[in-house]
Amino acid sequence: MNRVLYAPRELPPLPPDVSHDDAYASWVQQREELRIRSRAAATHEELALVMIAGHLPSTMTEQTLRSLRRQTSSRWTLTITGTTASLREVDALVRACLPRHLRGRIRPLAFTPGTAARDLLHKGVAANDGHAVALVFPGDIWAPDAVAILGSTVSDTSVLYADDDQVTTSGIHHAPRFKPDFSPDFLLSSAYIGRPLAMGSEVARHLPTLIADDPIALEHECALAACEIADSVDHIAEVLCHRSEIGDHGPAGPSAVDYICAALGRRAEPAEVTVGPIPGTFHIRRPATSGETVSILVPFRDEPRLLRTCVDSVTATTRSHDIELVLIDNGSSDPEVLTLLEHLDTRDDVRVISDPRPFNWAQLNNTGARIAGGDVLLFLNNDIEAHREGWLSALVGHALRTDVGAVGARLVYPDRRLQHCGVVVGLIGAAGHPLIGLESGEGGYMNMALATRECSAVTGACLASRREVFNLLNGFDESLGVDLNDVDYCLRALAAGYRTVYEPAAELVHHESPSRGTAGGIDDILNFIARWKDYISAGDPYFNVHLTRTSVSCGLASSEEGDRWNQWHSALVDR
Repeated sequence: MNRVLYAPRELPPLPPDVSHDDAYASWVQQREELRIRSRAAATHEELALVMIAGHLPSTMTEQTLRSLRRQTSSRWTLTITGTTASLREVDALVRACLPRHLRGRIRPLAFTPGTAARDLLHKGVAANDGHAVALVFPGDIWAPDAVAILGSTVSDTSVLYADDDQVTTSGIHHAPRFKPDFSPDFLLSSAYIGRPLAMGSEVARHLPTLIADDPIALEHECALAACEIADSVDHIAEVLCHRSEIGDHGPAGPSAVDYICAALGRRAEPAEVTVGPIPGTFHIRRPATSGETVSILVPFRDEPRLLRTCVDSVTATTRSHDIELVLIDNGSSDPEVLTLLEHLDTRDDVRVISDPRPFNWAQLNNTGARIAGGDVLLFLNNDIEAHREGWLSALVGHALRTDVGAVGARLVYPDRRLQHCGVVVGLIGAAGHPLIGLESGEGGYMNMALATRECSAVTGACLASRREVFNLLNGFDESLGVDLNDVDYCLRALAAGYRTVYEPAAELVHHESPSRGTAGGIDDILNFIARWKDYISAGDPYFNVHLTRTSVSCGLASSEEGDRWNQWHSALVDR
């Protein structure tokens, strides 16, 4: 039975995400037509497409060939690698699907039966040395302007990817994957990049030897390897590939772990890789090296049940770490909490400090940080309850990475529904949490709730940061006393060159601010928006522009919503 210290506010059911939106099928067709009408013709170098001929139904290859026939740009070739028998069937399809003037763009490369898919991919890429290369899979239906967009955007040293969806055998589009901008940790934990994937000529030329043993796993491994080499990884927020439902599954199983380990080995990043809780996902556990001390800072005022549960649960689940608890008392007067503090103050691993000034979350934590001795600072609300071990190791492992500035946890309500899986800047106002109320065990849209990934910010209810980063940023901004100081911290870390990471393996129960409520002053919000208006206007890069900002659902954004958003935003920033 769950212990409920504070009943969370009543949550409405989480609305369906865009994957279940019937309006999407017509939206994507209208979007495609709009692009083709409005896009000016662009010249580009030849884009070399590479496809492995497999054992899938011939109708799937036929779909792909017909989509290439409809391309608005003629600057493409297609290299198909396979056995002599499979290529004989492909040749018949080419003759049936393509007019004579396009058949010359098809180059079959035959190999002996039993040749591994990874070798077929390498041979196809090598045969197009000097050209940008894009991977194509049998059954992929490319949007008519896909070659034109990819070919005119990819550079010699870049990697390029776009959004995709699925298409049924009856031609209905559904299950779109509106992807974030490049997220290296997300790519390690899931094959989110998918297709289409285009590589510049220099990237393709220097691909390392791949080890995955099936085409879908190769798609993921190739993306990992190409992104390591590229000078830039760019995302086009347009649906350019429609995947067949047949045989469309993500990499899974113990063998898939091997190529992720190989990618981490090339990067000299020690980590343990295991299969994730959702098919097609993986968990990468970074080592929390011994010798690093952690200071856990907990501001509070009264609420003895919360404080006792927070301290006891944290202590019980972090015995393998060298930690100190820094408890920052913001003017408690409850006799029960004062007695508790007298007891806690006798512990060697606890420091109690008093700061009775008017409540200012940023100020309280900055005060605690000045006396804390840890190499890693973990800011924790007093309404947090740890319910299993391993959460602190997961956070510290990321916080110790030199390019990471802040790390956040997966926070759940006492009934285990989702409360936090990262912050989206511009969601329902200045910033918000997507997928609030998602049922326990569910991954949510694109498995966002159960995949390690970059995000713009994480909540200060549980935020870990190295002391050197905290000092560089001069701590939290005390002019944002109640609201958005945590988001501001993460955005300032980003501006200084550090990433913010959400780590779902660090799961904690959040009883959600009963002692202070859930809202601060309008001044904090207005000050935040004025400071970060350019970032808000550009759109959170880790939340696709086609996803709604007026709901936590990850639903489809409407054109009317975009107009309302622009009006709302303009009114706020001009105040």
